Amino acid sequence: MGYFTTVGMTPEEIAAEAAEAERETAEAEAKRQANWEAKLARKSKDSKYYWRNSARRKHETALRRARALGAVSNELSEEQEAEILAVYQAADSLSRVTGIRHEVDHIVPLVGKNKDGDFVICGLHIASNLRPVPWSLNRKRGDWFYIRDAERKFPSRARAVRESAEQKPHDEEIPF
Repeated sequence: MGYFTTVGMTPEEIAAEAAEAERETAEAEAKRQANWEAKLARKSKDSKYYWRNSARRKHETALRRARALGAVSNELSEEQEAEILAVYQAADSLSRVTGIRHEVDHIVPLVGKNKDGDFVICGLHIASNLRPVPWSLNRKRGDWFYIRDAERKFPSRARAVRESAEQKPHDEEIPF
């Protein structure tokens, strides 16, 4: 049976079909893992380390870059660093499973620009500001900062900023 053909099926048939799908998924994942291990077996020791630890290397590179920009504390706790590493591992797993290259995106960019190219915001390199996305979408977005992204992630803060901006009097123009 195909996907979404549960109309007219009994709960037992649905459960049996779900179990079959789980078994097929597990078989496909085991086959993919075996192929990956066979491919690694032909590589040198350094190359094996490189491929097995790609998420950790990407995490460390990004952390170094964020520290240079002042977007992360030099004193991250082990739990915070593990949370950040988990996001990089999720992106790596998504890349392997889907076959589509995924990257870790900063929801609020480390150095964000608006449409005029002005620097408007600096985000932090913390787990709650990271998400795995397909490479192509991350490249399309670049370092632009969209206010709507912040409103979805932090609705009360974005609303408060917008409301305070609306309440300020705009009587006098800046003479330059």
